[in-house]
Amino acid sequence: MAGVSVATVSHVMNNTGRFSKETELKVKQVIKDSGFVFNNAARSLKSSSSHTIGLILPNINNPFFANIASIVESYTFEHDYALFVCNTNNSADKEKQYFKKLDSMQVDGIIVISCQKEIVDDIVQRNIPIILIDRTPTNNMNLTIIASDAEEGIYQETKTLINKGCRNLVFISSFLSTYTNSNRSNSFIKALKESNIEINDEQIIHLPQGESIITTETAIVEYINSGNTIDGIICTSDNQAIGAIAGLKQLGLKVPEDVKIFGFDNTLQSQISTPTISTIERYPTIIGQTAAEVLMDSINKKEVNPYYEIKCSIIERQSTN
Repeated sequence: MAGVSVATVSHVMNNTGRFSKETELKVKQVIKDSGFVFNNAARSLKSSSSHTIGLILPNINNPFFANIASIVESYTFEHDYALFVCNTNNSADKEKQYFKKLDSMQVDGIIVISCQKEIVDDIVQRNIPIILIDRTPTNNMNLTIIASDAEEGIYQETKTLINKGCRNLVFISSFLSTYTNSNRSNSFIKALKESNIEINDEQIIHLPQGESIITTETAIVEYINSGNTIDGIICTSDNQAIGAIAGLKQLGLKVPEDVKIFGFDNTLQSQISTPTISTIERYPTIIGQTAAEVLMDSINKKEVNPYYEIKCSIIERQSTN
């Protein structure tokens, strides 16, 4: 149709080899007029590259994870890659199934926020790069990790509340059947012990799988109704903080006058709630961009570092003032 060879059409479409501007315009016009599209399945069989990437998330409804997904999608689209987003709902079994599905679909690489304690070396059958974000399950594959310094964030939040006079603090943690945020709770405990504040197991509240604003609200009401005193709450998400505020309001307690609260992730909800919520900024835009860049470098056989750490920062608002 364009009056050139198959090889020339291929060079124009893949931007390889040599061809004149006139030939390029002619071929592209025929492509446009005929509605021709690539057969990516055929291309992937020949090149061993599908130009697709998998992104496995624990909870697509979580604004922090959704923000990362948006950044990764923008980057991959700009680099002519399609993105498959998989939502595990914090299920380790579902995550393993998604790994196998993505592997069978011949994706060129996978970015994962895992809920497994360990990622084994047969999680995929092909030798493709896997990038870990945020959580660091053990593995013997030397997988690259993109992490935020969340433990230091929890430590600084706890020390901030202690310095504001709080002595009866609780830590709210999401409970996962396999992966746990034990390091974050350890940071909470460390801050209390450094200030010679006694702590018991009840002060670390594990929410059930599928945590929500409602489950946090219920947990706080039950904790206080059981006779416990509380003047400070450290949460591992902003939604938890919103739920905690609702629970305190139920019981006639005011934030921050009676109880001071820290959230986590600096989502939009923390900025528009009443009161506004003090929180930790983890810079999901930087995390997502870094993960996408590192994965693309790995796909292109470039050397990458084994570990990247994004520093957190505290943002104080009305809930702790």
